[in-house]
Amino acid sequence: MTIPPIPLTVVGGYLGAGKTTLINRILTGDHGRRIAVIVNDFGDVAIDESLVVGARGGLRVLANGCVCCSAVDGLATALADVASFEPAPEHLLIEVSGVGDPWAVAQWGRTPGYALDGVVVVVDPLSIRRWVDDPYVGDTVRGQLGAADVVVMSHADDAPQATIVEVDAWLRGFVPGPVLMGTDHLTGLLASPAAADREVAMVHAAHRAHDFVPRPSTRAEVDAWLAAAPDAVVRVKGFVAGPDGALLAQRFGHRNEVRRADPEVAPWLTVITVGDVDSPTVTQWCAALA
Repeated sequence: MTIPPIPLTVVGGYLGAGKTTLINRILTGDHGRRIAVIVNDFGDVAIDESLVVGARGGLRVLANGCVCCSAVDGLATALADVASFEPAPEHLLIEVSGVGDPWAVAQWGRTPGYALDGVVVVVDPLSIRRWVDDPYVGDTVRGQLGAADVVVMSHADDAPQATIVEVDAWLRGFVPGPVLMGTDHLTGLLASPAAADREVAMVHAAHRAHDFVPRPSTRAEVDAWLAAAPDAVVRVKGFVAGPDGALLAQRFGHRNEVRRADPEVAPWLTVITVGDVDSPTVTQWCAALA
């Protein structure tokens, strides 16, 4: 049986945006998933040593099944270490340097054994507009935002609600995908099969995941279906049975991907919507592949 690829999500954002806070919450959270995180250096993520139950090579193993890996010897080595871990992680996050290019790092999601799952960019609502307009680092920060499929606003407790609402509206001029407030919601967008709809609290609206079993379809049909996604659809992930085997179908932000998958995987799709989640347009679009 072919081993399914590990979904890979890149976490970027400028210096001080709150990436480490988000990574820490995910690594030590009670989410019931085996998540691996690659960081630039162990010192960047201050994990409570009481939660560390073991180590192997460059990996630190936590009691909740998560692993933390250093990338000081290069991403290729770190990716190989994570892929060899047993049991295999269910998701991998790579934290990018505060001055790094998340989209360039996201290309490592094409590495055999992995599947790119999108780019998350963390921003501080109290400083992001200043950094975007800064004559020295503005290009870097705008490039990070341009790579984002999802934006997470950190430090929400430190910003007035009026500022949160204003920055939320402003950010939507940069990214077509969702803008989340707070660092508690990212695991809600690490899409996985679910028995029922689930909601993620938003600044202005709710995101909901709609789960269904798609009908057998060709790659061309799945490509066309994803291309016709309504504006309310911000995330799609799952598997579709096809005449030549299973297909992995994904939409993250404004990018679509369809490729071969393990032929033995069961078909399912999760569609995440924002705004008018019960609109007939979304219902009809989902039904086209159901």
